[in-house]
Amino acid sequence: MRYGAFLPHLGPLARGDVLAHLRTSAQTAEALGFDSVWVGDHIVTPFHIASKYPYSPTGAFPLNPQEPVLEPLSVLSFVAGCTTTIRLGTAVLVLPHRNAVVTAKTVATLDVLSGGRVILGVGVGWMEEEFRVLNAPFAERGPLSDESVAVMKELWTSENPRFAGRYYRFSDLRCEPRPVQKPHPPIWVGGHTGPALRRVVEYGDGWAAVVFSPQEFAERCARLHERAAKAGRPLSSITLCVSPRGKKPEAIIDDIPRYQELGATYLYLAFFNFARSYEEMMAMMERFAREVRLI
Repeated sequence: MRYGAFLPHLGPLARGDVLAHLRTSAQTAEALGFDSVWVGDHIVTPFHIASKYPYSPTGAFPLNPQEPVLEPLSVLSFVAGCTTTIRLGTAVLVLPHRNAVVTAKTVATLDVLSGGRVILGVGVGWMEEEFRVLNAPFAERGPLSDESVAVMKELWTSENPRFAGRYYRFSDLRCEPRPVQKPHPPIWVGGHTGPALRRVVEYGDGWAAVVFSPQEFAERCARLHERAAKAGRPLSSITLCVSPRGKKPEAIIDDIPRYQELGATYLYLAFFNFARSYEEMMAMMERFAREVRLI
């Protein structure tokens, strides 16, 4: 099992000396043996949100709109310059919020500047209010996300990129630099709905699963296995990553063997969700690393 840790780039811990916090938490995660650091994605946080947050039992979005959310790719660019080996992941980048060509350029540049350390977690988004502010088509976010992935892969892998789709059309151009990782940075798909699992099987190198228990993970893995079997794709070709919610890090440790039995090879945690201060978050990270014998 490999482990990742979310950076304190949003919420209360993103206030104060955020540069020092991001630098130190990333460097500490690297020194402790974590495989990766992660960032989430929101451009704006409306004061009034009627949309149901899919990863909360109540459907309520847990982030206070008064708290900062640093832009994820900017954060990872900064962290890339502060570290040398730890991988840099998005969990997840909301594809319909951004122009796919610009995103391809930004992610490729980040992969170059980090020496090939990017893991691109992607999702379709859930907050309709945020889509409205960005003038993005909420009802079309699924097909737009699928096309965005196809656009990025074309720009990253083709010597003479060309594309003719519903949302993007181009030819006779180059989008350099291309990523260091070949054929491109791994794409991990977030979500647990039927369409999300279809995307995992269709073009995902990994699945970023958010769950509340090993039993829930088992149920979703069974559905993913069924879809993969129908598509003729071995489940072993997909990295199964789990992000447990609702338990403190020390309690999650007891569940790790069960996640491994179910095929998970990656686990990441948002330590800042359980900490009242930056210092407490860092202590949690170190205790967790010692408990799972990273150090």
